[in-house]
Amino acid sequence: MTGIIDNNSDEARKQWCDLLHAGWMFHQQQTKEMQSPIIGAKPSEEQIFHMAVSVAIQDAIALIQQMEAYGYFGDSEEEDGDDLPQHSRGPAG
Repeated sequence: MTGIIDNNSDEARKQWCDLLHAGWMFHQQQTKEMQSPIIGAKPSEEQIFHMAVSVAIQDAIALIQQMEAYGYFGDSEEEDGDDLPQHSRGPAG
């Protein structure tokens, strides 16, 4: 899971998603291990923490996937930002 992330943004994004997924699985497992065997017992603070972290990681993964689907990252090799609206001339010149 660990390694040097190269300059290829698609590969780096995939490695980040894999790392996030591993963290999500860890916190899900911790949540299940800390669950009380007593039915109806309130969850402990540690269990609530691990639940919250796993949901946050899941949201981060979903956000990355949505941004990819909408083409936010783009497939072009040139990333100088010339196509941004703030880089074009406005009405004042």
